[in-house]
Amino acid sequence: MLTAAGGRDLAGAAQVKRRPARGLRGHLTLLGAVLLLPALLLGGGMTYDFAMQLQHKVEEDLTTSARAAALAVNEELEGALMVLTTLATSPHLDPEAWRLEAFHWQAREVAAQLETFVILITMGNLGQQAVNTGQPLGGPLPSVPSGAASVIAARTGRPTFVPPVYMPEIDRALAIVAVPVVRGGQVQGALAMPLATSRLVQPLQPPPDALGSTAFVLGPVNRLVARQPEPERTITRIVPSWISEAIGDRQHGIIRGEGLDGLSSLMAFRRLPINNWVVVVSVSEAEARAAWEPAVLWRVGIVAATLLLALATMLLLIQRLMRPLENLVDGWPVQPPGTARVAEFEALAAAVIAAQNAPRREAEAARRAAEENLLLTREAEDERRLLKSVVQSVPEAIFVKDTELRYVLVNRAAADAFGRSEDEVIGRTDAELTHPDVAREMSLTDRAMMNSGITQEYENRVVLPGHGHEARTYLTVKGPWRDSSGRIAGLVSVARDVTLRRATEERLRAAEEAMRRIARADSLTAMGVGVAHELNQPLTAVANFLRAGARWLQDDTPDPARISAAREAMQEAAAQAQRAGEIVRRLRDFIRRGATEQKYVSLGPLIADGVALICAARGEESLPIALDLAISGCIVMADEVQLQQVFVNLLRNAIEATEELRDRGLSVSLRREDGRAVLRFVDAGPGLPLEVKERLFEPFVSTKEGGMGIGLAICRAIVEAHAGRIVAEARDGGGTVMRIDLPLARAEGSG
Repeated sequence: MLTAAGGRDLAGAAQVKRRPARGLRGHLTLLGAVLLLPALLLGGGMTYDFAMQLQHKVEEDLTTSARAAALAVNEELEGALMVLTTLATSPHLDPEAWRLEAFHWQAREVAAQLETFVILITMGNLGQQAVNTGQPLGGPLPSVPSGAASVIAARTGRPTFVPPVYMPEIDRALAIVAVPVVRGGQVQGALAMPLATSRLVQPLQPPPDALGSTAFVLGPVNRLVARQPEPERTITRIVPSWISEAIGDRQHGIIRGEGLDGLSSLMAFRRLPINNWVVVVSVSEAEARAAWEPAVLWRVGIVAATLLLALATMLLLIQRLMRPLENLVDGWPVQPPGTARVAEFEALAAAVIAAQNAPRREAEAARRAAEENLLLTREAEDERRLLKSVVQSVPEAIFVKDTELRYVLVNRAAADAFGRSEDEVIGRTDAELTHPDVAREMSLTDRAMMNSGITQEYENRVVLPGHGHEARTYLTVKGPWRDSSGRIAGLVSVARDVTLRRATEERLRAAEEAMRRIARADSLTAMGVGVAHELNQPLTAVANFLRAGARWLQDDTPDPARISAAREAMQEAAAQAQRAGEIVRRLRDFIRRGATEQKYVSLGPLIADGVALICAARGEESLPIALDLAISGCIVMADEVQLQQVFVNLLRNAIEATEELRDRGLSVSLRREDGRAVLRFVDAGPGLPLEVKERLFEPFVSTKEGGMGIGLAICRAIVEAHAGRIVAEARDGGGTVMRIDLPLARAEGSG
């Protein structure tokens, strides 16, 4: 029987169990942690503050470098602007004097000192250079585009700075400064001077001890004006848009992000007062950290070493205190009065109480174990029933085989495929259920999957007993079945009958083949329309030449001039008729051989012939077509007849689009760009609607009422057959630009 004292002991043990006491080692460790925590927080806070100060100093140094670079670049720009402003006051440019030759030599001497050249344009002809000190005096001078710095300065009457622009006459891209030439309050013209790249890059060179590995000047529209190092990468390069967005309208500051080299960088910027450009000095985050991390890591190491030393000292003291107390617990179980509760002292009393209650605890543990086993058995049975319900509810055939390839689990769909019940399939192999050839094939795939241990998916067509003699197509997935130790104990398969799906796919393929035959018939129709479209122009020219010849021969009085003109008209008519025949012959050859005859063709004369042909086809109508074919020798490998058909078609479209306009703005230009010949057919018409522009080169798409929409589709096919491209662009001020670029012939490109 338990005494009253024993009952109190059990109650005390229950209280100890509900609220376990912390060991003495734990008390001492907690005390040491409380003492070390303020030191840890203080050291961490001081280290963090020190790191912030060093980072702030890095940013200040970078800002100082940006300010110094901005001052140097601004002084260079001011010097260039002052030189150009001084030249603009030259007496040689006074209206009453206007001595361009004298001004040429004066400006050339000044520009030579700056390693550049000076350009002069006048208000009377903004599109043409009047003076260029970089060109021989008296020779032909290049034209000036409408967006050039000199044109902007002449039109606005204010100094203008332009980021680097590619200048073909010197094959370089240079930033340009321009100032107006003003006399008597009236702008007479403008002076422009390219800025030598070295004069903009030199101010960006950092001092030997300055922070900042990269510096660049950012112009408008994200254009890169100058860069250091690698200044050659400045040419017409666009700076990432996020940099200008982060800078905004601020005059100076710090930003972070991806730099020009694709590295995460810290960048300081300052805006130039002279032209609002921005000077940016950049350093990679790794270089920035290298400037302050060593000092911080050194301080962190000192703090960590100090804390580790204190912790080691604390643990040594705890160990020295615990050793005698553990001996006391082993030999003297009575806890001295007035001492704190220590788990080691209470452990002995708890052990005595535990020995008294051990039999009851063992019985209780056995009862709980039996209940847990019963619960686990019920859960296992529930899981088995759930698995069986899931397997049976799936319409696909599911089965499991052991390593001997005997079926250990099948669902109803799998058993039906064999024409047997589930119980008749369990325990058997494929050799006992199917034809030997089918069983051999299934056995090979099963063994290969178990040997590889990798889930496999395949599709096969087999004849199973459950379907009579009908072959069915199955999409099967097989995976390994592993036991608790991870070894392969068999395989699990899921087979889906896809016979109906494959039959449907076959019918769809047959329908697609029928549609392709219909599409080929449509293509023949479109080819017939294209032939009529291409023959219309030369036949119209033949009719016009014949009518003109007949008109010149109407007079009975013999006139040698009229007879000569009629003879020339007849010859032109014959040439155009021969050209129509050539088109038909080429189309016939193309259909027969799938290729055209190509040769070296000079584009300048071919374009001029096309303009003459379109003018003859229009009869007496005056067609103001501006030709800019100054660049000669643009030779391509092409079919001359096909290319001329493209040019004539584009000219005719431009003329028809501007028939109701007084200023048609028709022009044709030829340029050489990046080893390719570039032609532009320009008109000042109403332009292209957006919905038409996106489908302009598709067959049967037209902007003309009654148009067939086949001409531009044929043009694109011809251009692409010559390895070229044709695109439609919007013209500044309204109208359309049809741009064609063709590869120059190999000999031309190498020359």
